[in-house]
Amino acid sequence: MKRILSIETSTSVCSVAIHEDGKCTALKELNVPNAHSEKLTVLIESILKEKNLQVSDCNAVAISKGPGSYTGLRIGTSVAKGLCYACNLPLITVDTLQAIALSCKETVKNDNADNVYMPMIDARRMEVYTAEWSQAMTNLRETYALIVDENTKQNFDSNKHYYLCGDGSEKCKELLECENITFVPDIQATAKTIGDIADTMFDNGEFADVAYFEPFYLKEFQATTPKKLL
Repeated sequence: MKRILSIETSTSVCSVAIHEDGKCTALKELNVPNAHSEKLTVLIESILKEKNLQVSDCNAVAISKGPGSYTGLRIGTSVAKGLCYACNLPLITVDTLQAIALSCKETVKNDNADNVYMPMIDARRMEVYTAEWSQAMTNLRETYALIVDENTKQNFDSNKHYYLCGDGSEKCKELLECENITFVPDIQATAKTIGDIADTMFDNGEFADVAYFEPFYLKEFQATTPKKLL
């Protein structure tokens, strides 16, 4: 049996899943900001105990590679690498936005060939990290940083129908309301779709170098001073 342990820590959601022969058979999630460092290993231990498994019973570990929270991605990567080293397992790294787009597609359940899934991860102010995926889950536009303003919707193809989702989409709603744009609420990053994509990547032998892999941040980390210290 092919078994993959998947980890998602790119946003406020801390999520782990187990896939067996391509099917998600266990999922545990917490949506508590800044809890990844405390809760990730607890969730992993819990889900393995629930399935009566050890990490060594898995064939690979999959993680969300970014973009997303600098701290969250670092924690997820560190834990995943540790598990891979300890149990001599391959590491699979999955595009965070692709996984969110797949969650959106599964929610929409619409087979229109003109659909475009546009997941958005919240960045500062009116900026989001986004990408575009077709109905067939072909990447139409690679990850980029988008600053949303009153002119942004002019760049949308009027012949396509866009489904916007993810934790960065809500703040864009007022500026992007349009007939060919639909906002899909409550779509979050999840280890379930990380594992769905990782299953195919495993079959294709798409593994990352455990020693040298670094998360995809899109932008370098910038430290800020807490308001109370200003």
